[in-house]
Amino acid sequence: MATMELSSDLVEEILSRVPARSLVRLKSTCKQWKTLILEPRFVNKHLSHMRCREQQFTVFNNEHIVSPLFGSTVSYVGIDFNKPEKCGMKLPFPIAFSPANNISHCDGLLLYVTKSMLLVANPLLNQKRWIKCSQGFDHSMDAYGLGYIFNQSPGSYDYKVVRFRCGIRDSSRVEVYTFKSDSWKVVVDKNFDGFDGLPLSSVCLRGTPYWLGYNKSGNQLMSIQSFDFSKERFEPLVLPPPSIGSRNLVKYISLGIFRGDKLSLLLECHETSKLHLWVMKKQHWSKLMTVDVPQYPIYGKYFSSFIERNGRLALFIESGNISIYIGGENQDFEKIEYFTGLGRTLSDCSYIQSLLQVPGFSRSEEE
Repeated sequence: MATMELSSDLVEEILSRVPARSLVRLKSTCKQWKTLILEPRFVNKHLSHMRCREQQFTVFNNEHIVSPLFGSTVSYVGIDFNKPEKCGMKLPFPIAFSPANNISHCDGLLLYVTKSMLLVANPLLNQKRWIKCSQGFDHSMDAYGLGYIFNQSPGSYDYKVVRFRCGIRDSSRVEVYTFKSDSWKVVVDKNFDGFDGLPLSSVCLRGTPYWLGYNKSGNQLMSIQSFDFSKERFEPLVLPPPSIGSRNLVKYISLGIFRGDKLSLLLECHETSKLHLWVMKKQHWSKLMTVDVPQYPIYGKYFSSFIERNGRLALFIESGNISIYIGGENQDFEKIEYFTGLGRTLSDCSYIQSLLQVPGFSRSEEE
């Protein structure tokens, strides 16, 4: 029987919609596919398709394992809403001989903060790069963001890290690390006053990091700040209008990413016992859905993810362990799973596995 040969353009279009984990295995299929999959233009095209898909929600935890070979590891627990009964798969990735203190995420790259250094890694490709910190480094007081500047002309990404000091008694020192030059520089932003303590939530949207935290004014007011790497300055975002009651009765809980390209914000109204999910559309907030607070004893912090296929909201409550609740408007929440035996939660995000090379990583070192 005669076989039909597909055009190279069609092959590229098909492969650009295949999950990254499968593409890593497909590289060994033939030389042409390997060349295509490693091409930066294809990597960016694949990533743009993956952003818009319903992503696997991931919670990162410390695994306090000490051994001569691996030291401590970070496990990430993937939660696939298409198969919620199978959530809880642990995929350890050894990072250092000391536990991570925090994790940031940007398009498949992870920024680990340890006691003495930073580590940027792509667990899928098993690539990592250590970053030395400048003087004054303090993981307990510094917040971080991983992002990039897109260079239109060559079509490349210039990855950077920003860090800033938090705490009401400390000055808001801001520094930016550039991967290409392997150096830090101090940035002066007189309009940025910083946060009172470390941010409560952070995300990265198309190369721009965002943080949610308490202002230094001491009146328990919160704000959202983003950092523009091209301008090297912070930019505040207006919070949703207080149309659901007094601002003092509203608790802003966590930031998120909606449909791969929009910022979302989960808040709770104490007056009505309702949770509200807002989405930023064209620089304006729009309320997407309102649900009742789950009728379960909830302590600690919790964060959310919107399930596209059925329009429901998934809540993750972290207080030593992780509880998962899924519900919708005019629906009771259903408790799906409960994890035990995990270390302290470091971060939560809609993690996208990608083919992005760690900046500065030599391809000859790849497995």
